[in-house]
This record gives sequence, C-alpha cells and structure tokens, in this order.
Amino acid sequence: MLQQTAPADDNALDDMPVSVRLTVGRPPVNVAVPSGASSFSIINSDTGESAAGADAASSSSVEAQGSSLILNGKNARTRKIAIESSDGVVIVNGNRYRGRIEVEAANGRVSIVNVLPLRSYLASVLGAEMPDAAPLEALKAQSVISRSYISHRMMAENASYPPVCDSIFSQVYKGVSSEKPSSVEAVQKTTGLVLTNNGAPIDACFSASSGGYTASAKDVWDSSVPYLIGKSDPFSEGGEYGQWKLELTSDECERLLLKAGRDVGELHEIAVVKADKSRRASRVALRGSKASILMRGTDLRLCFGTRRLRSTMFEVERTPLGFVFRGKGYGHGVGLSQEGACRMAQAGYSFERILHFYYTGVRLERYSASPEQQGR
Repeated sequence: MLQQTAPADDNALDDMPVSVRLTVGRPPVNVAVPSGASSFSIINSDTGESAAGADAASSSSVEAQGSSLILNGKNARTRKIAIESSDGVVIVNGNRYRGRIEVEAANGRVSIVNVLPLRSYLASVLGAEMPDAAPLEALKAQSVISRSYISHRMMAENASYPPVCDSIFSQVYKGVSSEKPSSVEAVQKTTGLVLTNNGAPIDACFSASSGGYTASAKDVWDSSVPYLIGKSDPFSEGGEYGQWKLELTSDECERLLLKAGRDVGELHEIAVVKADKSRRASRVALRGSKASILMRGTDLRLCFGTRRLRSTMFEVERTPLGFVFRGKGYGHGVGLSQEGACRMAQAGYSFERILHFYYTGVRLERYSASPEQQGR
C-alpha cells in the first residue's frame, strides 16, 4: 500500500476533509481493518461512545432495521456510527479506504460515506480516471481540475449539488486500490492549485475524449458558463475513441425506451434533427407506432447506456434488424478531454498550457481552505 505524506501546511486545501458516498452491494455490509492495525473503533455518533454490538474483532457486519443500525446481529441503538482504524484504513466489502467510514440507517437502508483528506481522495481519483500510461503533466492537469471540481461543489453557495459519490456522476473513486505512485506525485506537485473564475474554483468538467471538438456547457446542459466553451480539439482526433459503432435491434431500443418511461410502441425511425456546433446530436426524433417523441441527445444516451452510446457525436441509420450508431469521442465532451490532455503532454506541453487550452479565461491559483470549510 502506498504511503502518503501530508503537506507541511496543516491548513492547506488538500488537507480539507471530503465526504464521498460509496456504492455498496446488498446488506449486510462488512467492515474490517487491515491485519496489521492495532486498534479498530466503532463509535456511536450520537453519544461518542463505543456502539452497542461493537467488539474487539477485526471485522463486523452492519445492516439497517428501519432507522436503526444492526451491528453484528445486535441493535446498535443509533442510526449512525463512525468506524476508524489505527493505521488510517478501513475495509468495506473487501475494498480499502483511507480515513473514516460513516454508516447511517434510513428507511431500512444503509448509507456508507467515506470521509478522508482531499489529497488522499485525489490520488485515488487520478488513478481511477486516467490511463495507466498517462504522462505526469497530464496527471497534474487532471489533479488540478479534480481539485477544482470538488472544491467548487464544497463551497457553501454550491450546497445544492448532490452529494459527492464514487461513480462517473461525480468522479470515479475506488479507494486505496486505484492509488498509483504517479497519481500521488501529481497531487503533491500541484498541492492546493485550482482553476478559478472571478476568484472562485470553477466547475471543471471533463470527459474521456472530445472526439476532436469540445462541447459547450450551453449546448449540453442549457447553462452558459464562460469558461466551458466549445472549440476545435485536434489533440483528441483519432485514437482509441476516434471511431466507434453501436448496433441495437429494434426490440432492444423499444425495451430501453419503455424502461425509461417512453412508450413509442414499435420503433420505426430515429433521426438527428438538430446538431450543435461540435456536431453533437442536441435533439433526436423518434417515430413509433404509438407515439412520436423528441428527445435531447444526452437523454437518449442515458436511455441506451452511456458506456454503449459513448457520446452524442453520432449519426444513426436504420438497418434490417434495428439501428446502427456511428460516432466519435467518449463522454459529454465539456471541458478537458483526458485523451487530448495525454497527447498534449506527450507532445511536450506543460500542465498549465493543457489547462488553459481546455478552459477559457481562467486563472491558476493556489487556494486555501477557510476554517469554515475545514469543518464541513
């Protein structure tokens, strides 16, 4: 397991705690500590004392019964517990996580949150989000935008954002397993650095590949953001996501549409009726035996699956069995293209130049966490 060194400045942004909601399987949830840990604490968050049902064993099972937690088969007499170990790592269902694990019961379900320093979170995110062979300058660029992205969401005025999670709906986070020496190095070499607009960290969106042209936030989400402007991106032309094809049968399309609450009956036609400047499908018409509907390209992608319909930069044709989509890129295409960033780094561009290529009119600043944010 990699050893991480905290920055010398205890008040640095990278030492600020981040709360990440973890995706776990069906209960019970198993929590444990590494074999070398000398102590393991399970604390009742209401009283600050050891939770009922907790024992000195190195592992425990947790599930919910209404608004109460059941710990090792016993009612813990609380809805929330906090779990920590002496070496700073807790194992949840076999996956290792740094920091503290908080478990909460609500309506018979268990919610798991990992609270850890931002620097540790970033090291894992970089390892999970970026290719194994990503150059250091590309990793440093990703470190800055991931720090900016999470800092933007942790500001008090942006509290309406949904909780940070461990999936693509926030940033992919896998705990200790995705940490790499290169990702730890990139985080340490960019300590506290964020991109700002009007003095505040930006919403630094990114995707796997722009397909050769980045998308604007206005076109994708109907939100005008001055630093998220579409532009030509020659660094993301070709490559792994240069050309892709998806074939779906008519029956499969109809089933997926119905699952999404859109019953068009027998599907006869799918057609892109409006594309934006980046050639992404912004509106798609679907004609069926029961109904004809107009969908946003992003909604159609969600309906058919984002891993299969890799982007909205596609053309679609009717086939005897269904439909074939041919496209470029992977992801929404807004902001930095990870594929493009890697190519820029390979060509000798610094992380600063990579960042200013993908984000318009921003500043690179070393940010500090306020006392209020430290306590969030």
